[in-house]
Amino acid sequence: MSEQSNDRYSTSERVNLIVFAVSLALYLINIFLGKASVHWGWTIFHLGNIGEFLLLLIASISFIIAALHREAEMNKNKA
Repeated sequence: MSEQSNDRYSTSERVNLIVFAVSLALYLINIFLGKASVHWGWTIFHLGNIGEFLLLLIASISFIIAALHREAEMNKNKA
């Protein structure tokens, strides 16, 4: 296992992780609302396929950016 730094996250990493968490939470809420509307016959608003795709796209891009930034910082500190 590689050495990991105990440094705090930078501001950009923190922002990207917050965007990831919010978009993933919105996606999961949307999934549960869609399931509830089908199961109980509710007429409640939920995003369609494109909205779900965009939420997952935002979540994955922000997570990848945070991970790459963290790796670059660790490599910069190592060298």
